[in-house]
Amino acid sequence: MPISSFFASAEAALTRATAALDHQVVRLMERRMRGGAPNVPSTRDARARLLELAATYRDGTLGNPSPFFPVPPVAEIREQAQPEALGARVFDLTYPSTYRPFLPGYAAEHERWRENLTAHARLYTRGANRPAMIVIHGWGGGAWWLEERAFAIPYWLRQGFDVVSVQLPFHGERAPRTATGQTRSGAMFPSANLVRTNEAFGQAIWDLRGLAAWLRQRGAPAIGAMGMSLGGYTTALWATLDPLAFAITLIPAVSMADLMWRHGEQSPTRRRAVQAGVTGDLLAEVFEVHAPTTRPPVIDRDRLMIVAGRGDRITPPDQAERLRAHWGGCDLHWFPGGHLAQVGRGDAFRAVRHKLDALAIPGRAPEKS
Repeated sequence: MPISSFFASAEAALTRATAALDHQVVRLMERRMRGGAPNVPSTRDARARLLELAATYRDGTLGNPSPFFPVPPVAEIREQAQPEALGARVFDLTYPSTYRPFLPGYAAEHERWRENLTAHARLYTRGANRPAMIVIHGWGGGAWWLEERAFAIPYWLRQGFDVVSVQLPFHGERAPRTATGQTRSGAMFPSANLVRTNEAFGQAIWDLRGLAAWLRQRGAPAIGAMGMSLGGYTTALWATLDPLAFAITLIPAVSMADLMWRHGEQSPTRRRAVQAGVTGDLLAEVFEVHAPTTRPPVIDRDRLMIVAGRGDRITPPDQAERLRAHWGGCDLHWFPGGHLAQVGRGDAFRAVRHKLDALAIPGRAPEKS
């Protein structure tokens, strides 16, 4: 067998293996998210109610600026020093999430989840006035030790960035506590509760913008974002609102409606939704207010990049292709692995580094090896 054929065969086998692992995880995700209690009752008026909900969220909100994404004030952040780690000074950042729901009827539930009303981030810094890379985790993530590894934070510190790891709404320390203990990270967002899902995306962007304003005030000369999976969706959305120095999406979700509809094909929630007259297209209308493909990016194409796995079955390759088309054919790097077993991730991060090396990012000074 020619050596080129051998490597192609090995890569195909890796892709199949990682895809099989992702399929198993999809089943687990469906079970964990089922506790979200769908806002799609099996009644004859369910379709009409969702059409009304879609119209409310889409009424005058699909442009930029958008009343769904008002600009927040600078976050009032409390810094707490932690032991040095990864060759960096480490600070835990907490600040009130002052987001107010777009849908007034959701306000009482929003206030009910007390832990989610405080935003959490962790800053890793090796000096003053360095550009900041905000990294945004995937569904179920948010633990600091996990994200240090998932995003290879020491690598980006050496490349001249401060790194800020954030926790999305209902994740990590923001997961609500109940009488039986703390809910699992991400179990409540995204979920079949469509209003909560919409409002949590609004809250995520509000919190990120407030944090970015604080980082600029602190002295960061440039701010970019890199997000993975759910964090990739959030990063792509943010890129349609603010002129970040760069936006890198890793194994990104792009259509939340398509993924929920596709992955829930065999679930009781999906069957009840179909019986109620709900379709994937209607779900997409409800989510359009925050979909990354609703608005054009406000960042130049050369500052955008997508990294995707050919074996990914959680956010399949068509999601990355859809985003690339919307982003005008920006750089797209493929690795052979899947969503969880990211075989080829090292090469992918090197491709991202080369991408960032080609940009003029104020204040960036990679360390000499």
